[in-house]
Amino acid sequence: MIILMIISIMTLLIFLLIYLYFRIRKRFIEMEKQMDNLRMCNDAFNNKFKNIDYEIDSIDEEINNINTINEEITKEYKSNELLFRKKSFFKMVDRTIEKYVKKYIYKHIYEYVKKDGYIKIDEDENNRYNNNLGLPEKSTLLNIDEAFLLGVENLKDKKKVECQFLLSEVTENSYENNKGEGEKNYNKTMMQFFEWYYPNDGSLWTKVKKECEHLKDIGITSLWLPPAYKAHNGINDAGYSAYDLYDLGEFDQKGTIRTKYGTKDEYVECIKEAHKNGIEIYGDVVFNHKAGADDTELVDARQVDENNRNIFIGEEKQIKAHTVFSFPGRKEKYSAYKWTATDFDGVDYDDISKQSGIFKFKGKEWEKDVDEEKGNYDFLMFADLDMDSPYVIEELKRWGIWYMNETHVDGFRLDAIKHIRFDFFNEWLKEMRQNSSKELFAVGEYWTWDVGRLNYYLHKCDYSMSLFDAPLHYNFHSASNSLGHYDMSKIKENTLLKSNPEYTVTFVDNHDTQLGQSLESWVSPWFKPLAYTFILTRKEGYPCIFYGDYYGIPDKGYDGIKEILDIILKVRKTYAYGIEHDYINEKSIIGWTREGDCEHKNSGLAALITVALGGSKKMYVGINHAGETWNDVTGNNSQEVVIGKNGVGEFYVQNGSHSIWVKKI
Repeated sequence: MIILMIISIMTLLIFLLIYLYFRIRKRFIEMEKQMDNLRMCNDAFNNKFKNIDYEIDSIDEEINNINTINEEITKEYKSNELLFRKKSFFKMVDRTIEKYVKKYIYKHIYEYVKKDGYIKIDEDENNRYNNNLGLPEKSTLLNIDEAFLLGVENLKDKKKVECQFLLSEVTENSYENNKGEGEKNYNKTMMQFFEWYYPNDGSLWTKVKKECEHLKDIGITSLWLPPAYKAHNGINDAGYSAYDLYDLGEFDQKGTIRTKYGTKDEYVECIKEAHKNGIEIYGDVVFNHKAGADDTELVDARQVDENNRNIFIGEEKQIKAHTVFSFPGRKEKYSAYKWTATDFDGVDYDDISKQSGIFKFKGKEWEKDVDEEKGNYDFLMFADLDMDSPYVIEELKRWGIWYMNETHVDGFRLDAIKHIRFDFFNEWLKEMRQNSSKELFAVGEYWTWDVGRLNYYLHKCDYSMSLFDAPLHYNFHSASNSLGHYDMSKIKENTLLKSNPEYTVTFVDNHDTQLGQSLESWVSPWFKPLAYTFILTRKEGYPCIFYGDYYGIPDKGYDGIKEILDIILKVRKTYAYGIEHDYINEKSIIGWTREGDCEHKNSGLAALITVALGGSKKMYVGINHAGETWNDVTGNNSQEVVIGKNGVGEFYVQNGSHSIWVKKI
């Protein structure tokens, strides 16, 4: 019995030892795994710290680069007294000039202070004729730029300019009489001078010439004109199916000499007339594709999915592509460059199978840095230019310089930039600006709802251009179709106007959004006065008026809103100046004010818009307007508003309407 008990105890002990062994072994295995994880974490942290060290080194390098650039800027600053920092200076002007200078005197120094000097007006009777800038004395009224340059010769290392103006001799009338036409600083306003259904009678360039004086009077400072070169469908083509960039209506090609809009001579003449009236011209540049080839050639290609251009949907085969552009009607005048399949990535038609689709050429790749819609949105239509080809790039640069020299345009509207390698236009515009004495304004068409993509593009193109604010257009479209339910406090949300106003061109509609077009998103006509009030009376953004809204679109039975726009444009030209105050804080009624400035007599305004019920808002317009009587220039409100001592007035707006209040004259 005892032996059995001993054996049982021994057996239990053995099982217990075995159990403990496996438990301990399992624990050791778990600990080893934990140690492995710790070692992996440690390696990860070490790599992270290495990356951080690398980032720190990169930041140090950037700081060194910035310091180097800063030193260069400092040297440049010391060598040229005209190079001051404008933004910070204008803030100083707002604080200082308004304190010391009478309003009408400010007019005469405005151009001067734009040079970023510091003005001190000395009204002491004994010093009325003192002049420490070496300027002519007494009643001579100089061009301010000349005065500044003349005075700087005597400044040497001074950073402040002290100038005594003769108060009694400088009058408002003398200012107006001596100042040349177009010299006064009015707000910039662009007009898109065409719509898709404009008649194909060749009259547009002539109309531009006839309208220039009127456009100047209403405050238009620049015109965006349609593509001026020969397109695939001749006189029936709006210009975006670009064929020969060198044919501005000069050669017998595509069944016509002139384009839809007129001849080359008429184009050049209308630009000259615009310049006489102080109006800049922006040419429309279509580089993404070419259409209307003169011949075909056999090319190895493979079809891709239209909804994802990175996916092939067919086997490689030989197609007959429309890629030979020899321009026989031009006979190599201006350029002998002949386009063939090597200059393109792909086409949208096979002339063997008579099949439409997207055919990517063998040995070619879609450009990498383009919009990611449809997988890769390099290809849009027709024969897609290969922007990775140095020959293509060189020819487009050569054309750009030729185009500037022939026409003397002042800038460009760049078509379909989301389909072109994002750094291309930065390089192209740099080349154009190096070959021109003009600043050459540029605005790109990047069509998207997503403002993040617009901001990304601006970064990638090194802010070499402005962009059309398509997201703001879509906000207008939504508000106009909301039956009064749109939250107006969000009208600026997710827009380029809010995130990057300096690089924003605002618009209400254009040739693509009008009825019947590819991007149709027509803003309802009842809302257009509200939208134009928004873009034309505010401080930020460069507004663009649509031809169809001003002159109408007869083909669609739309008369336009010319009379309303004339009023709002006059307000922009005359009153929309000075500090801005926003009251965009309600779902229904939103408003804003401008305090006005000293250069523009009686300037300042208060604006209200609503998609729902009308009402009123108390808004600050500036204490300099205290006691003034204001009225609504739109005619939508008959009452008058007296500005209080604190610079505040209560302004009114009717149901689903707009109102713009200014000083009653």
